[in-house]
Amino acid sequence: MILGIGVDILKISRIKLEHAKRILSDEEFVVFDQFNSESRKLEFLAGRFSVKEAIIKAIGSTSYRLGMRDITIINDLTGMPLVVKPKYEDIKLFISISHELENCVGLCVIETV
Repeated sequence: MILGIGVDILKISRIKLEHAKRILSDEEFVVFDQFNSESRKLEFLAGRFSVKEAIIKAIGSTSYRLGMRDITIINDLTGMPLVVKPKYEDIKLFISISHELENCVGLCVIETV
């Protein structure tokens, strides 16, 4: 059963590099720090912000509460983003991130296990 849905869209130019420490978990910051170009860093940061906002919106319909840095999203070997922290026993989070020119969108669906 679906418990919550969240979506967030963001213009990438609204994100600044100095926001990274407030948005990214320590594990995500390691990935972010490996990008060479500022534009790729901003794209990554905007995508993480957008999907974390979607997660926070979706999880608002449950008894759980999260902040941005409580959430860790790592891409699997195919490039698909996965929530690796936090893990819950009773719910599962499904996410998606998309980029198009100067915008990105994050989506989260929460389902009971």
